[in-house]
Amino acid sequence: MRLPIGIQDFTHLREEGYLYVDKTMYMMPLLEGGRFFLARPRRFGKSLLASTLKAAFEGRKDLFAGLWLEHRFDFVKRPVIRLDFANISFRDQALQKGIMEWLQIVAAEFDVQLHGDTISSAFRNLILELSKTQKVAVLIDEYDKPITDYLLEPVKRAEHQAVLKSLYGVLKPMDSSLHTVLLTGVSKIGKLSLFSDLNNLEDISLNPDFALICGYSQTDLQNAFQVRLEAIAIQKQMSFEALLELIRYWYNGYSWDAKNKVYCPFSFLLFLRNPVFKSYWYETGTPTFLLDFIKAAQINPFIFEHIELPDSVLVATDVERIDPLGLMFQTGYLTISKIESDALGTRYTLTYPNEEVRQAFSSSLLAQYSQTVPSYIGSFSLELQKAITHLDWKQFFATINRVLAAIPYEIFPKREDYIHSLVHLMLISTGYKTQSQVQTANGRIDTLLETRTHTIIFEYKLKGTAKSALKQIETAGYADGMTRAVVKVGVRFDLEKKQITGWAIG
Repeated sequence: MRLPIGIQDFTHLREEGYLYVDKTMYMMPLLEGGRFFLARPRRFGKSLLASTLKAAFEGRKDLFAGLWLEHRFDFVKRPVIRLDFANISFRDQALQKGIMEWLQIVAAEFDVQLHGDTISSAFRNLILELSKTQKVAVLIDEYDKPITDYLLEPVKRAEHQAVLKSLYGVLKPMDSSLHTVLLTGVSKIGKLSLFSDLNNLEDISLNPDFALICGYSQTDLQNAFQVRLEAIAIQKQMSFEALLELIRYWYNGYSWDAKNKVYCPFSFLLFLRNPVFKSYWYETGTPTFLLDFIKAAQINPFIFEHIELPDSVLVATDVERIDPLGLMFQTGYLTISKIESDALGTRYTLTYPNEEVRQAFSSSLLAQYSQTVPSYIGSFSLELQKAITHLDWKQFFATINRVLAAIPYEIFPKREDYIHSLVHLMLISTGYKTQSQVQTANGRIDTLLETRTHTIIFEYKLKGTAKSALKQIETAGYADGMTRAVVKVGVRFDLEKKQITGWAIG
């Protein structure tokens, strides 16, 4: 069967013989009726989900042959209104006009006349007309796109806010005419009146029952793609188990319940077509505005490996005061690794989902911090990787100093956390496992890096010497209990010269 790369229409996918990983077992609550909201990052299959629900509501049982839903749903045909903001035009014309054109297309499909001078009246009348025989299913895909596409343009964003408020406000008083309402998007936009007008929506984004509704699980991978994966293992001259582990390391890890993990379908499918480990998902949209927010907020990037946040930050975005960490989660650059609940509330521990995101995001952030182009960072990362592999410390520090020297003095803050952040990002960009501010029984390791053969402990000093930094590693016993070969590295930074001026190896 053909790989469904970029195929978001369920009918086209099934009729043309593309491979479909069965997710219909998670859709029954949505098909039975209710008001729902689901947030997932881009390229995770939200549009395919909406398209699959549409086909089920339209009674297309033939399309579900062999799937879980085939003999568990009645497939009673009902009218469906699907609004897809990924395809509604609002860049070259007013949002109102784009929505009205889309509503006219839907009305024509049912051979009814669209009445109303405004989008709200037209939408209301369309629902009433279609609900004369059966309650209507309303599926709104990428509901927040007209807002999130203009996060940095407050005037346009406010204009779109008012338009969407008038559109979505139609739904609340029409319960008697509606069977299912589903909104999908990247984030629940807070303080925009949208969700206050739709306060009967159930947010299923972090509901464990829907943790696997989008994305591929490890079981999905091995059941649906076994033959292809075996062929790749042979091609790469490695065992099937070793290949699976490497794919898991690079692309698995997204979780919305801290238990079930999934792959981004887009990255995995592109890897199957071109089995080279690279950042497929990340390359489809570099989050420049997000990098700007992180830099402006002076967030130390080494916290992205482990950070605790309340659920209020995860489920909603205040577009007037964007929280970079919450936005990183909503857009797929962080994911949930642990959930704790007690009388004080619920806390979520976040981390990078996988190596694809860790390396690519860190390299982009390094380019942003250092005001250099990504291609330069890529070239530098390969040099640094080679130096680490061969424990060539002269080349290692010369490479780091070259990057530091390229940063203009006027944008180089004389702060310890800034230079620590830069070095952390440089090390992550090499692909080696890197942790900073690692707590031990006797203190905190500045940076810990692991190669295939060694564990490398770095200690930094702004005052004092590289030898005193090395002595601190030894005195604090940072290497105690480590089973692999350990290299201890003391480093002396000079903020005035913005260079590493000394190092000592032990």
